[in-house]
Amino acid sequence: MLRWLTGLSRRDFLSGSVSLGAFVFPHASTLAQPSSQETRRPKRHAKSVIVLLQEGGMSHLESWDPKPDAPDEVRGSFTTIPTTNVDLTVGQHMSLLAQQAQLFNVVRSVYMDNARRDHSPGLHWVLTGYDNQAAGVALEKVNRAPSVGSVVAHQLGGLTAEGLPNFATIPNSKQLGNRVSYTGALHLGAAFEPFDSGAVPERAGGHYVVPAGLTLPGDVSLLRLQNRQRLLSSIDRLNRESDRLATTGGLAGFQKKAFDLLVGRRGQQAFDLNQEPVKTREAYGNSRMGQGTLLARRLVEIGVTYVLVNYSKNNSWDTHSNNFGRLKKTLLPPMDQAASALLVDLDQRGMLDDVLVLMMGEMGRTPKINKNSGRDHWPDVFSVMIAGGGLTRGQVLGSSSRFADIPSDRPVHYHEILATVYHQLGIDPNLVVKDNQDRSVRIMPEAEFVQELIG
Repeated sequence: MLRWLTGLSRRDFLSGSVSLGAFVFPHASTLAQPSSQETRRPKRHAKSVIVLLQEGGMSHLESWDPKPDAPDEVRGSFTTIPTTNVDLTVGQHMSLLAQQAQLFNVVRSVYMDNARRDHSPGLHWVLTGYDNQAAGVALEKVNRAPSVGSVVAHQLGGLTAEGLPNFATIPNSKQLGNRVSYTGALHLGAAFEPFDSGAVPERAGGHYVVPAGLTLPGDVSLLRLQNRQRLLSSIDRLNRESDRLATTGGLAGFQKKAFDLLVGRRGQQAFDLNQEPVKTREAYGNSRMGQGTLLARRLVEIGVTYVLVNYSKNNSWDTHSNNFGRLKKTLLPPMDQAASALLVDLDQRGMLDDVLVLMMGEMGRTPKINKNSGRDHWPDVFSVMIAGGGLTRGQVLGSSSRFADIPSDRPVHYHEILATVYHQLGIDPNLVVKDNQDRSVRIMPEAEFVQELIG
């Protein structure tokens, strides 16, 4: 963990054997300051956001937007079930979410401009808010914009009151089988990179290994760590450039983050999924999705602002073949249980109005079933579920065409979804920050939030 923060080992940091002059400093302009445009900030309605990422692209036709009257090659083999919202029907394998439809909204007319119709550009869109048609697993550098989570941490603080990073990823910050990552902070600075939870158990009774960066080595006491921290704080050997870095979240930011993570006991406990009652863990489900989602609830409960939970294992929602079998047996049931448990849990704890929950993928699936009983990439229209965080409840917004191939009523560009997230967190979607060449850069392309969802 400390190597991630400073480039040095934990032992070097704790021993004080490395002088401060040995640290490698990024250029000061790469560590942008939070904007001073306080007067433009909207009122903050949500304290936290949990994003449930269905990497690969879940089929909207088998989930939020079934077409029971379409021809067989479009409709597929699943039936449709009613929900507690008379305006919403869903696919048959989402029975638990169907019972909680009064708690969330569904937007059925989302689209994005993904000319390549590929995962990398799509993931770049949804995780950063920016188009990048050059993104791909074969490219050395694919992330052209800071991630939404990093922007949130940059604007609202890199650390929580308990000393935890304000941006966490479950299980890690990478996508597409760990081949790419669109969650970096880039010019905002390393202090706003995500913190990885590490692997979560596959079952409710499974043991979770708390991230190593949250625990001290056995031969280092808390008192010794605090003494080393005071020693480092007393050393005044930095030149004018390093002084500037200390005020912009550079070296000082790295050290403070490392120290706070190691001494923040309540923060460490928040990550310790093993402390959760077995009954609660079982309610979320015997799956990675379920246990990862429960961990996300624990983190927002302790004050983490932005948590990204990857509901995919190596792009598992990319159902080019055996779409119906995979959805029925391995994908929809654990998702249904985990997401419904989260909404109910947050609601019962009185947290749903404070925590915005967004479930989405980077695309939908083709209306026409292919020869392998699968559905292919389709960014032209798809659905998202969005709940809590001061938004309305029980709304079905927009619609797709008869065959679910294009938006019909109230098209919603994905920009508008992200602008809504920013707005609810009290961040102006039109905010401008400085990049590493001192140029003014918007945190996302111009977009308005979805007014219909604002409660």
